[in-house]
Amino acid sequence: MPAKHRILCAFWAIHLTLCILCALPEKYQPASNRAWRFLTPYGVYTGAANRYGFFAPNVPSARRVRVRVLCGEEWIPVEPPVKSNESRLRVLTVSSLVMHKEMEETVAASWAAFALNSLPCAKTALVEMDYYGIPTMAEYRRGERPGWSLLHVLAFMTKEELKSVEESRQ
Repeated sequence: MPAKHRILCAFWAIHLTLCILCALPEKYQPASNRAWRFLTPYGVYTGAANRYGFFAPNVPSARRVRVRVLCGEEWIPVEPPVKSNESRLRVLTVSSLVMHKEMEETVAASWAAFALNSLPCAKTALVEMDYYGIPTMAEYRRGERPGWSLLHVLAFMTKEELKSVEESRQ
């Protein structure tokens, strides 16, 4: 076996051994050991320290927010003004807050306020929250495919519209 091949095999053997050590449960990791303090950053850099938790099923499904406003008799979709990659990232970050149950109504109300102020004819806004469902391998074999599914819809309206609805009920 050529020397280059032996060196490469030794590198990968050491790398895999270190990854396995870093992925071990915490009860097997001696935190006070000096060698272990050297291995900890290696585990973080390779992803082994979190036991490769960034793979499914530990990663939540993606969420998205869609907003439509009612102008007259027509529902018009409202998109945020995205002018750069940074603003796209900000919009995605704000939209991802709907994953937290305690934040979803606040985020939806913010989107509705933006949408209602975007069009002067807007009286009512619907904020639709979707999630991207990824089937398990067994479900995939049965024919299911990944896709967006409606999680729920929240409706908002202007104060003037609310007053007219209340007056019509009386």
